[in-house]
Amino acid sequence: MLASGFINVDLPNDCDLEDVNTDRLHLDIWDHDDEVSVFDAAKTLNEVQSLRGLGRFFKQVAQSARTSKGSGSVDDFLGCIDHPLKDIPSTGVEEWYKLEGRSSKSSIQGDIKLMLSLATREDRGLDEDDNWTDVRQHEDLISVFIQHEISKSHEQPLKWNGELSKAAETILHQHAIQGDITAVQQAVCRWMAYARKHFEHSLSYNLLLQLLRNLDKLWSAESLSREEEEGLAQCFTNFINYCLSLIRKQREVFPSSSKTALRRLESMLQCLGQIHVMKIYKHVCPFNNELPLLVKPIVKKGTIEWYERVLHLTQKKVKAQHSEDDMIHSLIEMTNTLNIDLAAADTCYNPLYERILNVTYFDITFRQLEKVLAIDMHDILHQELDVEFHKTVQQTIRKPDSTIRTEIQESKGNIGTGLFELYLALQEFSSFRDKLVMGERKQKLHIVQYYQWFRFAVQKWLDIAKTKAKQRIHRAVQLDKVVDVKSGVKYSTSSVDVVCCFSQITEFWKQLKWPDLVDAFPLVQQIIKDICDGAVLYADLIHQKLIAEGYYDDEGQFDISEPLCITINNVEHVRKALKPLPDTLQFDRLQSELDKSNVRIQTNLYTMIKESDSNMSKKIKTVVDRVADKMRPDIKKDVFHLNWAPETVPAEDAVGDLMTYLDNNLLTLNSNLLKSNFDRILQSIWEELLEEFKEVIETEEPRQTLFYKRMYEALGLLVDFFNANEKGLTMAELQSKEFKDLKNRLSLYKMDTFALMEKFYEEKLEQQKNTTSKEYGEINVRVWCKHDTHSIFVEVIDAKNLIPLDANGFSDPYVVLQFCPDHVFPHVPTEQTRIVKKTLNPVFEETFEFSITPEQCKRRGAVLVLTVMDHDYVFQNDFAGEVYIQLCDIPGINGEDVSGYESISFMTKPLIHPKPKGISALDVLAKRLWDEDAVAFVKRRTKLESQSQSG
Repeated sequence: MLASGFINVDLPNDCDLEDVNTDRLHLDIWDHDDEVSVFDAAKTLNEVQSLRGLGRFFKQVAQSARTSKGSGSVDDFLGCIDHPLKDIPSTGVEEWYKLEGRSSKSSIQGDIKLMLSLATREDRGLDEDDNWTDVRQHEDLISVFIQHEISKSHEQPLKWNGELSKAAETILHQHAIQGDITAVQQAVCRWMAYARKHFEHSLSYNLLLQLLRNLDKLWSAESLSREEEEGLAQCFTNFINYCLSLIRKQREVFPSSSKTALRRLESMLQCLGQIHVMKIYKHVCPFNNELPLLVKPIVKKGTIEWYERVLHLTQKKVKAQHSEDDMIHSLIEMTNTLNIDLAAADTCYNPLYERILNVTYFDITFRQLEKVLAIDMHDILHQELDVEFHKTVQQTIRKPDSTIRTEIQESKGNIGTGLFELYLALQEFSSFRDKLVMGERKQKLHIVQYYQWFRFAVQKWLDIAKTKAKQRIHRAVQLDKVVDVKSGVKYSTSSVDVVCCFSQITEFWKQLKWPDLVDAFPLVQQIIKDICDGAVLYADLIHQKLIAEGYYDDEGQFDISEPLCITINNVEHVRKALKPLPDTLQFDRLQSELDKSNVRIQTNLYTMIKESDSNMSKKIKTVVDRVADKMRPDIKKDVFHLNWAPETVPAEDAVGDLMTYLDNNLLTLNSNLLKSNFDRILQSIWEELLEEFKEVIETEEPRQTLFYKRMYEALGLLVDFFNANEKGLTMAELQSKEFKDLKNRLSLYKMDTFALMEKFYEEKLEQQKNTTSKEYGEINVRVWCKHDTHSIFVEVIDAKNLIPLDANGFSDPYVVLQFCPDHVFPHVPTEQTRIVKKTLNPVFEETFEFSITPEQCKRRGAVLVLTVMDHDYVFQNDFAGEVYIQLCDIPGINGEDVSGYESISFMTKPLIHPKPKGISALDVLAKRLWDEDAVAFVKRRTKLESQSQSG
């Protein structure tokens, strides 16, 4: 059972507190039993469950009996405690005490928890509610004790934990009792006393925060008098104003470089935040502004005052030095100081203000600084840029270009190194706007146009950089030296220096990070033009140098040398420096911003680079082609040996000398050239080889097929040689149009006559397949095969829209049916339809049957040729057009049932005319004058084509 209560024990009037050491407190603890009749007690017999319970039952009956006889209630003695009064502090004690018996024979057990306190009080005859004087005295006592603790401490007050001595706490406790000072009043007194002492000695804010929380916990409505509330309100106001004054001087009082100072700032802000959420504060100060409304103006004012001090020191320093350069450097120093402050505002101060007070400290600070900085910087820079630039330009013009290794970085002096550093400092300052909250970013800012202050200087710098770059390129070519730059590949100093020059220009622009991309386009365009012009200039100078050294002269012996390879590499190295420019200078972002702004431009940056790249590639190709040209006589000689070797010599032996020559020369090229340049050399030599092979075919007298077969095999061997297992030219590069034409011609030349005839009809089938035009008309036919009888049936139905071949505007058409090639169908007769007079849409409806086996139809090039002719009584018949039908595709050819030919769909084919395109099988047949079959075939086709009026 738990019980609680308070017992006040008044000591006798004659008790002397000085003898308290001899006095003791004695308490007896009893177990109270309720009055129960014997009858009621006896009724609980059925609840007894053990012998021990039975004993208690009889005891209860006995007690009830005594009570009923008028002896009064009998309670059980549980124990007692005996405690010296001297051990009871005035502030009280709360602990457990062990119960004791009255004698050693007593069986007592258990503990009791007591809260004991000892106090004295005198009756002063005052109203208990009127204790304002006592409250004031209580606060004064606390102040005295605080001052005493601070005075005797050897540490700083802010490190004091706020604990008073035991004697001081005893006095305060007794004073509170004697003055009837409530717990709330005591909490108010402690807060007010500590707060006022804080103004003098800077106590710990954590201590003050704890006092505030304790006060907020104890306070309830109407627990303080009007005078006490007014005093507390004044204390709150004074404390808030004091903290605001520290916020105003925050950079000095709470520097961001000190973690201890930042922790104190955090605790102070927590105190402010705690005050403004306390019920008692809202009660005693109902008309005070919300905390953010108090803090924001102070942060603004403190920021402006700090900036003015920084600016004053800067101006003072400049006046003392009387130097334009020092003025720029002072502005740089000032801007960097502001940048450091903004960084601290973002990373150190803003998280505290935003989390505790819901105040965006960084936004307030940045908005204030950017406004005043923009105003103060503009006028100074407007004048300083003109003076500084004029001075540095004159120095640059007068300075002789005595060395090609004058760094472009030094040209930054053309806008002043100091001005460039100032630009970067302002750029960093402006970048802090990205840390503003979204709503603040959309507000108009003054500093964001800072880059426009430097635009004129940057434009002039680019002009001078262009001049310096040209001078440097000329000088680089003049004083060229070979140095190893990359393992396995050699360049010379000129290409390295030129690429470095371009890199420094682009790096400078990247550092500028011009914010307005639309405004940046003209500057980027100038940079691209200057770099591209410089690259082309370098290629021209290298080329001119080769000309001056006699590279293009026909006299003298030609050798592939290391210097020549290095020269080619130099141009390629500079050309490659153009490729990263679109990414480096962000072409896509520029174009996107121009599109968004609806700005139309006439110059495409990609086109500028592409044109320069093409120009340089042509220069490289000119040099590379010259290498191949110089090698051509030897190549020609080896190709001649290949062609005129005895027919019994295999291709791999016949082409051996050529491959040995190429291998010896390409080894030097491969060792000294870049991969891209080596591939260019290979490509050029490959083209020379193809030209030599082509020349042999076109200029030499026609030879037997074995001759061309060996050339065909040699060409395949050379493909493998130049591909070198994908280490040389790719198969796509090797199989150029020229290669495919040459290979096709050789494949035709190495065929026998009958194979060429079959190839001819395959070409005609391909022409028929690709013809969609109906300019010569069309014919409707039905063709099918009866597999069991080895019969081919051809039904010529009609023709439409034939071309007029007679003077009356009509024709007298008929159709000739012929199965080709002749050597495949030697015994199949040629048939023709009847002649239909004066019409362009003749209807024939004639069916022809031919005895042909399916095997014949499946031969290569097996076709049915339908030739439409115009009958003429006086002159020879005119050719109107022809149609080629592939026999291996006709219905029934594979044995399927085609009974009921009416169910077979007729086919509509457009008429075609002979259209020679490139080298055809007929052209090769025409050159075989020693072959009677070829001569006869060509004669028939020539006659037919001569009859065509299509031209």
